[in-house]
Amino acid sequence: MKSLQSELVTLCADAPARFRQVAQGHPLWRHAFVERCRTGALTLAQVRVLGAQMYKFCHQFPRFLALALAACPQEDARIVIAENLWEELGEGDPQCAHAALFRQFTRALGLDDAQLAAVPAQPETAALVDTYVGLSERYGVLGILGALCYASEGIVGALYTQIQRGLLQAAPFDAAALKFFEVHIHVDDGHADQLESVLLPMLRTPQEVLLVEEAIRAALDARCAFFDGVLREAERAVAA
Repeated sequence: MKSLQSELVTLCADAPARFRQVAQGHPLWRHAFVERCRTGALTLAQVRVLGAQMYKFCHQFPRFLALALAACPQEDARIVIAENLWEELGEGDPQCAHAALFRQFTRALGLDDAQLAAVPAQPETAALVDTYVGLSERYGVLGILGALCYASEGIVGALYTQIQRGLLQAAPFDAAALKFFEVHIHVDDGHADQLESVLLPMLRTPQEVLLVEEAIRAALDARCAFFDGVLREAERAVAA
C-alpha cells in the first residue's frame, strides 16, 4: 500500500511536466502554417482565411468554458473557470468581449460582420469546435480542464506571438486590429496557472493522468488539422 501511494505521489508530482511535454513536443509547432508565421512567409490570402475560420473557434470559446463549468463539481475549480469565462465575455462590456475584439481584426481584413457570419466553417474548423464541445463527454472534467489548460490557455501566448509576427509580415495592421492577439499573448499564461492549480489536486490515479494527456493530444491534433484546412482553403481561393 505504501509503495502504491508513493508511486501515485510521484506520478502526480510529475504530471505538470508530462502535460507540458505533450503540449510543447506536439507536431503543431512544426506545422507548415506555424512555420510560415515564424519565417514571415504568410500570404495575405492565408491571413484572410485564418481570420474567417479562427473566428468560428474564438466565437465558441465561451461555450467550451461553460461546458467545463457545468461538468465541474469542485467549487474552487468552478470559480477559476467562471473568472476565465467572465473575461472572455468582456467582464460585462460587450465591446471588450474577446469575440468582439477578434471582429476588429476581421474588419481590418475587409470582412464586415455580416460577411464574416456568412463564411462557412471549413470541415477542419467544424471538427476543432466539435472536439472541444465533446471534451467533457469523452474525457470528463479532468480532460476538459487539461485541454483548456495545456492545449489552449497554456500555449496561446507562444502560438499567438508567432501568428502575430506572421500577420505583421503579411500586411500592415494597426494596434486596434491586433488587440485580440495582444490580450491573449499577455493574459492567458495566468489562466493556465489557475487551471493547473485546480486540476492537479483532482488527479488520483495513473489512469487519470493518462486520460488528461489523451485529451491534450486530441485538442492539439484538432488544431493542427485546423491549420491544414486554412492552408488548403487559401490555395483554393488564390486558384479561383
